[in-house]
Amino acid sequence: MTQPRTYSPQLTRRQLFQIGSVAVSGFFLRPMLKPLNVFAKDKVSPRGTADCCIFINLSGGASQVDTFDIKEGRWTPPDFDIRTISPGIRLPYALFPMLSQQMKHLVLIRSMQAWENEHIRAQYYLQAIHSPSPSRMKEIPSLGSVIAYELHGRRSQSDYLPPFVAMNFTSGAFKVIREGCLDGVNGPLAVNAASGNFDFVVQQADAERFNRRWEILQKFNSLYREDKFFEDARAYYRGARAMMESSGIRKVLTLKDEERKRYGSSPLGDACALARNMVQAKAGTRFIMISQPGWDLHVKAYEKGAQTKLARELDTAFANLLLDLDAGGQLNRTLICCLGEFGRTPGELTVNQGRDHHKAAFTGVFAGAGIQGGRVMGATDAIGGQISDFGWHKKRPVYVEDVAATIYSTLGIDWTKTIANTPSGRVFEYIEDQSGTEFIFPGEIAELFG
Repeated sequence: MTQPRTYSPQLTRRQLFQIGSVAVSGFFLRPMLKPLNVFAKDKVSPRGTADCCIFINLSGGASQVDTFDIKEGRWTPPDFDIRTISPGIRLPYALFPMLSQQMKHLVLIRSMQAWENEHIRAQYYLQAIHSPSPSRMKEIPSLGSVIAYELHGRRSQSDYLPPFVAMNFTSGAFKVIREGCLDGVNGPLAVNAASGNFDFVVQQADAERFNRRWEILQKFNSLYREDKFFEDARAYYRGARAMMESSGIRKVLTLKDEERKRYGSSPLGDACALARNMVQAKAGTRFIMISQPGWDLHVKAYEKGAQTKLARELDTAFANLLLDLDAGGQLNRTLICCLGEFGRTPGELTVNQGRDHHKAAFTGVFAGAGIQGGRVMGATDAIGGQISDFGWHKKRPVYVEDVAATIYSTLGIDWTKTIANTPSGRVFEYIEDQSGTEFIFPGEIAELFG
């Protein structure tokens, strides 16, 4: 009687190499499996202390050692007039005379660190809070767009301002990051504050022609009801029309000459004054990102007052924004963040008499929404190149992911949320637990609030 054959698995030479390569790769990727052991993220309780966030983007990367983490040395210009503003806080008074008087509102985090050291990648990271990936860059929404998406349910019938406004962004490295995979209605309204032309109101003499053109546009769009592109366009146009027909839009977008002068008569000053108007209008704007370009001072940083001019523009605009929001009672419901994409090289100036890119340490400035001001968090070494004290409970550098978690929290948004139905099929996490190189498990910077 023939014995039944038993199955004996066979392994070919090709299969051996295939399985072996997977095993070797898996060994080296083993640290990346850590989150798989966590089936649910920690439950978070957002603060909800803000109605709006204003983010001043110091595009190009401000030098921490010449501004908010001043380090004195042979390189320091004598006219910086460095003073002790309050115990433990020294600032170049000549650069920040007004902000020096507003320190009671401010917290300086001197233990920030960036992931990227190149403008395009670092600016993308600052605005999208995700590592730039060529395969996903078009679908990843910006921080402002996620906020607009999350807070859409809070909009009222009387709201006429867009939820996300971006001011003074140029193209190239410093362009504004848009809505990605989210609907177009969550994209930014781009405004060039330097133009001074914000009259979106349809004049009575033009109303009939405008309405006729609007009707033609609706008939054209009705032919493409199922097309997402046209639905996004329709949503954008509906929002634009609501803004144009509002009786309050002229007041929000009009700046008197004396106001512009008080804010510094600069593009940054105009943008901050407009941001103040939007906050005070309470008409639906939740996130305002303002760019102040020019901080990429590789060459002759001190000559002809290049850095001093930028700092004084920031000082005048930022300080008056604080003063007006505080006087109007809105500062306690408005979060203000001020930082760039990275810092600058410390110590002596380079051979080009400037400072190059430096991601190991830089400073962020924060105010409003319940933040307990008049303090410094974290510290750097004697020349401002490396972090010497983290200054908060996570005992590591503060990353932009932590800043984003704090922004989300103050606006009442759960920063651990995810979106599954993306074009690529990959889950989009509002904030990822890992950076490009390690796990950081970001969270709210609770120490800001005392």
